[in-house]
Amino acid sequence: MQVPSECRAAVQIDGVVQRVDLIDREVEVYAGGTIVSFDVRPDCVITLRGERVKLRLIQIRDRVRVTFTERQGGRVADAVEVSADNPAPL
Repeated sequence: MQVPSECRAAVQIDGVVQRVDLIDREVEVYAGGTIVSFDVRPDCVITLRGERVKLRLIQIRDRVRVTFTERQGGRVADAVEVSADNPAPL
């Protein structure tokens, strides 16, 4: 039996931001040796140092934890937590 896409459990992934597309609201994160792409809906909770921020404040090389669900063949971010640690090295 398959679980409907809207009922799938949320998953977390830690990684480093590789690309931020503000127009299409997408973020690419390098995690586990691969690039993972996420759609970032307008209601996605994005936090930096515990405070809610806008997508435009996410920068390349930021360390992030993304909570997401898989919907309609894609990954949709439900929350993005930007780490207060230093950016990842080049």
